[in-house]
Amino acid sequence: MQTIANKTSVRAPVAAAARPSRASRVVVHASADRRAVLSGFMAGAAALSLSPQAQALNDIDLKDFRDQRQKGFDIIYEARDLDLDQDTRDGLSQARKDLNLTKERVKESEKRIDENMEFLIKKNYWPTARNELRTQVGTLRFDLTALAETKPKEEKKKAFAAKKDFFAKVEDLDFQLRVKNEPKAMERLNVLKSSLDELLSQILV
Repeated sequence: MQTIANKTSVRAPVAAAARPSRASRVVVHASADRRAVLSGFMAGAAALSLSPQAQALNDIDLKDFRDQRQKGFDIIYEARDLDLDQDTRDGLSQARKDLNLTKERVKESEKRIDENMEFLIKKNYWPTARNELRTQVGTLRFDLTALAETKPKEEKKKAFAAKKDFFAKVEDLDFQLRVKNEPKAMERLNVLKSSLDELLSQILV
């Protein structure tokens, strides 16, 4: 019995010392609160001390997006309407209804193919050349269809035949870019340009 009592008497002070007193916890919390208040006060003072020129840089810039909203720009951010197809939700259908804008995109793609592809091939920038070609073709694939659809029946048939021939030339060029054959890639590029010129002469009139 005496041994048990001695063990108890030794452990009790240690356990008591391990627990922080209520007073010490209050002091720590009070110090943290003072630091938080002081930090907030210093941040507010720094903001008020900004010069008028610096404050002017933070002025709110209001923009009017009503025109874009009327064209369906923000449809994709709205709750999903099951009556809308994906092209309408992405704004593609609205963009292609503006034929002038569609023609501008086609001309821009033609310009990039004419000006960028030859440089990239001669520099042997093969991945960049393939990405540039595929980027422009990705836009042209839909815009050429949109323009061809506006033509009378016989002209539409010829336009779609020319479009099919153009994309066959695209596949030929893409293959040469993939195997990194500079002479044949340049040859296929020139053929591709001629095919695109022929196609655009039919649908841009």
